[in-house]
Amino acid sequence: MKRVETYLPEEIAKRLSDQAESAGIKRSELIRDLILNSQTSFNITPDDYNRAVVRIRKRCGSLLGRHQAESLVASVFTEFSGASLRAAKN
Repeated sequence: MKRVETYLPEEIAKRLSDQAESAGIKRSELIRDLILNSQTSFNITPDDYNRAVVRIRKRCGSLLGRHQAESLVASVFTEFSGASLRAAKN
């Protein structure tokens, strides 16, 4: 493999480290998996994301604002994506 270096904001590096730790892999392996599988492992389009946000807001009525619904949907998609990567490893 060829080594590639990049600089990331501290917050993103921390988030990647945390996600790798919870998946039981090295951060470099997580980044490699995210890059290699970004188009095939969990294909969510912007339209899918927006439809999910709209559905969540309808279900919750006026309890969730747009930003709260977006955060919720992004968190769920991130969890499913991570689960998909872990399942592909096993």
